[in-house]
Amino acid sequence: MRSRLYISALIIAMLGSNACVPTRYLAQDEKLLVSIEPQGLETIEPAAIEALYQQEPNRMVFGSTPYLALYNFGKKFYDPLKIQAKIEKQQAKAKRRIAEAGADSLKIQRLRERYNNRIESLREKKKNGNFVMQLGEPPAIYDSTQMERTMDQIDIFLNSKGYFNHRTSYNKTVKNDKLVYIDINIEEKAPYLYSELNLNIEDERIRRIVESTRERSELQLGEKYDEEELTKERDRLYQLLKNRGYYDFARAYIEFEVDTSFAENTARITTIIQSPEQDSAHKVYTINNVYFKTDPDRFGIPRDTLLYNGVEYVAYDHKYAIAILDKKIDIYPGQRYSQRRTSTTQRKLADLDVFQFNNVLYTKLDTPNDSTYELNAFINALPAKKFQETAELGINFTERKPGPFSSLSLRIRNVFGGAENLDLGIRGGLEYQVSLADQNETVLIKEFGANAALSFPVILLPFTNKNLLAENSPRTRIYAGYTSENRQEYTRSIYESGLDYIWQRARNPLQPPVMQFIFSPVNLNIVQGDILDDDFRNALENNSTGSRSLLESFDDGIISFVGFNFIYNTNDFTQTRNARYFRALVELGGLTKELGLELNVNDLRTYQYARFNPDYRRYIPLGGQRYFVYRVNTGVVSPILGGNIIPYEKFFFGGGASSVRAWQSRRLGLGSYAPLGVELDAEGNQVIVRDYSVEQPGEVLVEANVEYRFNMFSFINGAVFVDAGNVWLLRPDVTKPGANFEFDRFYRELAVGTGFGIRFDLAVLILRFDFATKVYDPANYKEDKFVLPNFKLADFLNRNNQSTLQIGIGYPF
Repeated sequence: MRSRLYISALIIAMLGSNACVPTRYLAQDEKLLVSIEPQGLETIEPAAIEALYQQEPNRMVFGSTPYLALYNFGKKFYDPLKIQAKIEKQQAKAKRRIAEAGADSLKIQRLRERYNNRIESLREKKKNGNFVMQLGEPPAIYDSTQMERTMDQIDIFLNSKGYFNHRTSYNKTVKNDKLVYIDINIEEKAPYLYSELNLNIEDERIRRIVESTRERSELQLGEKYDEEELTKERDRLYQLLKNRGYYDFARAYIEFEVDTSFAENTARITTIIQSPEQDSAHKVYTINNVYFKTDPDRFGIPRDTLLYNGVEYVAYDHKYAIAILDKKIDIYPGQRYSQRRTSTTQRKLADLDVFQFNNVLYTKLDTPNDSTYELNAFINALPAKKFQETAELGINFTERKPGPFSSLSLRIRNVFGGAENLDLGIRGGLEYQVSLADQNETVLIKEFGANAALSFPVILLPFTNKNLLAENSPRTRIYAGYTSENRQEYTRSIYESGLDYIWQRARNPLQPPVMQFIFSPVNLNIVQGDILDDDFRNALENNSTGSRSLLESFDDGIISFVGFNFIYNTNDFTQTRNARYFRALVELGGLTKELGLELNVNDLRTYQYARFNPDYRRYIPLGGQRYFVYRVNTGVVSPILGGNIIPYEKFFFGGGASSVRAWQSRRLGLGSYAPLGVELDAEGNQVIVRDYSVEQPGEVLVEANVEYRFNMFSFINGAVFVDAGNVWLLRPDVTKPGANFEFDRFYRELAVGTGFGIRFDLAVLILRFDFATKVYDPANYKEDKFVLPNFKLADFLNRNNQSTLQIGIGYPF
């Protein structure tokens, strides 16, 4: 282990020494561009200016250029002539093998594909360098021509934002004869504001439409001139008219005339919508017939046609319930053409997840009358595969021991002909965790589970005619599941069943949904288990909270609850947008007793509780693959209606890969209370020590995370983070001083950790390694609570209570 540390230190030192002298490979007249900094900005974001650089400087880290050093190191093993020789060799080999294949066209095609892929890979390597070079970055040789182009782009950008009177210049500083530092000086001055908004539209019908929606215009009097807003206004008008029947209308008909000569710092905007060259007015189209095709073409065989609600459904075999498809269609005969209804029809059909793809095409009728222009609409939906299998195999690495896991899922589409989907899955895995009875031991956790879920594309409720929330992609999901957890201390089995109503909303029908609602009126879980380890049983008894005993939380029981989950998310899967995320989960358990329904089955305990868990996240791009992200996660759970026990699964826990990462999973808390234990020292004497072995379930959760994410090399990203949080009890407990939540002191009991993360962006998943260490431990009972000075780099390589290595899939939040 020590030798590996020495080797790592040597490599870092070699790269560091290279990085400190980045100019050794430059020609005599070449200089290295290492910094461009915009100065004087007041309202413009620096990231917007940085995006305009025509030449990116080499990145500096603590006065050195490690990325350039890495590139130079890789270049030592880069020989383009040798790569070109390999390309020519592969080309000759391909030509010979293809000639040997004779007239076998299939074999020739396979050979061409194989060798073309090899040759293309070699060409990419010749162009971009080897793997090490691609992890680094090539030298940014300062080019004054590129700098002038950068200044031109900045001038164009500032003008587009209304700063027509701005001034720009740049200063170049050369250090050590070879390193160029650029300061861009920007004096924004006062922007131009809209002083007058006019219309120039010859088509009277279009003029009336535009005037009736002026309050929704992107341009308003007194606002700052912005070409981006002009583009948005052009898009708004285009969509407005395309949704009012103007099938042939194009963006090119819309122009803006800008007059800045009227008064100082003012702009008069005239919106011009031109008429067609060969006509005085634009044509308005209506829908004549709608045809819905639900299977691929088989030429020469006629399809069967069914008419429903004015739409003609054509298919060789009508496998989908027409009444269900009708709820997903917004296009009907007699309507005016609408691009919005076209797009919402495609989105709703895609949400069914029974079609591989769908599109809507229109054809003009050949003989329109003098005032009516008509279209025929053709909805084409290609069925997806009936059966879809998904397999996953991976390894959890906890407590420095690998534990494999796997899952297999099967989706069966259109089970009963009404676009219902049945999902079946099984999963299993092994994982190591610190023993709850002895923190010096690890125990093997065995988990197995199976689940089944049947979803319907409607809200199934009496007297709704299946039309409730039809515009919001509704689903009804009935599910059942089984989970078994087998570890050294206890075994636990959970049988789940439930009913969910799911729907979603978008801010704009043409955009993806950003709000999801899940109402769960029926949830019934049966929990059975057995405590196997007497030490663990004693630990639960010693950590009981008065009448609310942790031991009783492990009793066999029935957990019934009503839940509601709201999710607002404007981000994408890659988390690269300027976005917000908010989730609020509410659960009310044990209401069946109040409704007169007794669930006394084999003396299983019932629980009455309330649980509330809001979670807010903010994602802020900083430009250049850099992001600032923060999160605030809170929660409270309590017995209600005379109950005094909370199910163990419903407690809140702190610590772990997605919480306060410097603490092991579920080991943070409670408050400033420190659970203590007794150990024997080297001389056999009993000493009091902090006990980190027992999970710390809490009734109140407060945690916050701040993370700065940035790109390091190619697909390798880094992060610097600070986490803070804790869990508490709602009420005081004389056996646990400092464990209860109090508004006047909880902020002093927030545990704080910090660290550095490395994330491998492998396109299909994010593999995450977070190295975290404790900064402030509110439950440190015998030393200063500021524990950062105890940090040692070697702590990440062994089990300790100061630092942790958290490994996970995906981002922590």
